[in-house]
Amino acid sequence: MESASSAVSVPSARPYRSHKLRACDYCRKRKARCSVEVLGQACLLCRANGRECEYSDARITPVAPAGSRPSELGSHPQSPSAGQSLKRSHAVLEDNIADPPLYTQHVARKQAVRRDGIDDDNGITAQSAHIVGPAITSDAHVLEQYMSPDSPEGNEPTRNPYRVYSADPHKPVLYRSVPRRRAGLEVAKEPGVKQQVILEQVLAPNAGRLLHLYLDKVHPAFPVIDENQLLDTRKNDASGPSAALICQIYAITMSYWNQTSFSRVHPHPDSRFAWNLAVKALQDDFLAPTLSTLQTVLVDLTGRPIYSITGNVINIGRAVTFSYSLGLNRDPSQWNISQHEKNLRVRIWWGILIHDSWGSLAHGTPSCINSTQYDVPPPTLDMLKSTVNSSRAHEKSLEGFVALCSLTEILGRVLPLVYDLKGNTQKDTLKTIRRVETDLDEWEDSLPDYLIRNSQEEPAVSGSKFHYMQAVAQSDASNTSEALKYRQFECRKSAQTIVDFVQSLQSSHLGEFWLPYGAYYLTSTTTLLLRFAVETTEDAVAESCVSSVKMLTQRLRHAREHDDWDLADDCLSQCEGIIARMTHNGRSSDQTSILPRPIFNGLEIDAPGDWLDATMPAFYGPMDGSSQMRDVWGMFDFEEPLVI
Repeated sequence: MESASSAVSVPSARPYRSHKLRACDYCRKRKARCSVEVLGQACLLCRANGRECEYSDARITPVAPAGSRPSELGSHPQSPSAGQSLKRSHAVLEDNIADPPLYTQHVARKQAVRRDGIDDDNGITAQSAHIVGPAITSDAHVLEQYMSPDSPEGNEPTRNPYRVYSADPHKPVLYRSVPRRRAGLEVAKEPGVKQQVILEQVLAPNAGRLLHLYLDKVHPAFPVIDENQLLDTRKNDASGPSAALICQIYAITMSYWNQTSFSRVHPHPDSRFAWNLAVKALQDDFLAPTLSTLQTVLVDLTGRPIYSITGNVINIGRAVTFSYSLGLNRDPSQWNISQHEKNLRVRIWWGILIHDSWGSLAHGTPSCINSTQYDVPPPTLDMLKSTVNSSRAHEKSLEGFVALCSLTEILGRVLPLVYDLKGNTQKDTLKTIRRVETDLDEWEDSLPDYLIRNSQEEPAVSGSKFHYMQAVAQSDASNTSEALKYRQFECRKSAQTIVDFVQSLQSSHLGEFWLPYGAYYLTSTTTLLLRFAVETTEDAVAESCVSSVKMLTQRLRHAREHDDWDLADDCLSQCEGIIARMTHNGRSSDQTSILPRPIFNGLEIDAPGDWLDATMPAFYGPMDGSSQMRDVWGMFDFEEPLVI
C-alpha cells in the first residue's frame, strides 16, 4: 500500500487505453479518447464542455408486477445502462401515467420503472399514451370505475386498458396505451446522439457556453423548455434533455454567435451545417416521439433563418397532431399530476399555438388549430418565473411572452376569415371584425409601459403587434364608399406604423429575440404600401407610400450589412426587384386603365389590375409571406373600385 501511494508508482496522468484507470462516462458514451493530464482532474473533453468527469456503473432494473412474465413486459436479460435510461424522462405524460386512486401507492414504483418497464428489443419504450376521444370517454370512464386493480385468482394479471388523468364527471380525461413506433422499424435508442457529438466537436470548447447563451437570449422570450433540466446536461445523468433537443439549441444559438466574447477567437460555424444535423436528429426523434419531441420541434421552428418553408409547415402539422394525441389541448389544472408537469404542458401547448397561428399568417397556409378545440388557459407570469435567473430583464421578456399568447388568441379569431373558402355572410363577418378590434384595443391597453412603443424602454414582441394591426385594418366595416376609404386609411396607417417601428430599432434591438415570421411580415408591409402607391389617385398618398417603402428598404439594407439581421433578407430580395420593375417596366401610351394613372417622381404608374397581375405571379410563390394579402383585400366582394 505504501509503494502504491508513492509518487514513483502512481502515474501522474491516465495511460492511453488503460483498464485500471477507466475512461469517464462522457468519453465512453461518445467513444472518445479520455485524456487525463493530471489525475483527479477532469479529462480534456469534459473540461472543454465545462463538466466534471463521472464514473458510474449503476444499472436500472425494470420492476415488474408480481407474477408477470418477461414476455409480458418485453424485457430482456440485459438492463439498459444508466446513461441510456430515462434520457428523456421529462416526457411527463408517458412516464407518470397512473390512475388517481393508485397514484399515491405506485408513484415510487412508477419512478423506478423505466417507461413503465415496457421496452422493445432496442431498449426503446414500446408503449405510448394516446388520449381517448370524447365520443367514448364517458363510457370508458364509467367502466373504469368498476374495474378491479387486482386480477381474478388464477388468471394472469392484465393491464387496465384506460388510465385516468382527470376524474371530473363533466370533463373526464382518459388515456390508453398504443405502440410508440411502427413494428419492425429500426429506431435509435437515443436519437440525435451522433449529431450531438459532431456538433460538440465543431463547437468545442464553446458548447457549454451556447447552452447559457440560449438561456439568456431565447428562453426568456420563448420559455418552452425546463431551464433547470437544460442545466442538468452537465451532470451527464438521465434527467437531462434529449440529444435531439441539445442539437436544436446549438443550432438556434448560431444567430447570436457574433454577440459573444469568444466570437473574436473562434470563427462563426456554418449555420446551415448545424441546422442540417439538428433537423436529422429531429427526424429520428419523430420515429418514436415523446413530449420532449414537441419541445425539440418548437426550438426548431423558432430558429432563424428559415431554410425550408415546406419543412416548417410539415413540422407544425406534426406538432399539432401529436399534441392532440397527448392531450396537450386540454386544461391540466385539475389533473392528478405535479404542478411542474402542469406548467410544462401549458408552456408547450402555447408554444405550438403561437407557431401554428403566426406561421399560418406568414406562410399563407390555414391554421391547424381551431379555437373551439382547446381549453388550456394562457400562461401566467408566476407559472413562467425562473428559479435560475430572476433578473428584471428576464422577467420583462416573460411578460412579453404572456402578451404574445394573448395576441395569438386574438389572431386565431381572424385567421378563419382569411382562409374561409365558402364565405360567411357580410353581416357575420363584420360582427367578428368589430369584436376583434375591441379585443385588440383592450389588449393594447393592458400592456405594461415598457411594451408600448412610445415608452423609452426597449420594446418587446412589438413586430407581431403592428403586423396584426395591419391585418385587422384591411377589413371593412360597411358597404359604403366613405367607410371603404376610412378602412383603407387605417390600413395604410398601420403599414406606416410598422415602417416607423423598424426605423426606430437600434442595433441592440436587432440582436434580441425575434420570431422568424417577422421576415415575411416586413415583405407584406412593403407590398401593401406599393399597392396603395399604384392604386391611389392622389399624388400625395402615392408619394408618401413610395417614400415609406424606400425608407424601409434602406433601413433593412443597413441592418443586414451592419448588424447581420437575417430577417431583412426576404423583403430585400423580393421588394427591391419589384421597385426596379416599377421604375423600368413601362407600357405603351395607348393602353387604357380603370383608374387615372397617377404621376409622382416622374414615374407614370399603370392600372392596378394590369400591374399586379403582371408582377405578383412572378414575385410570390405558393407559400410565401404575403400572398394572403390579396385574398384579405378581396374577402368582402365589394363592387366599388379601390379609391383612396
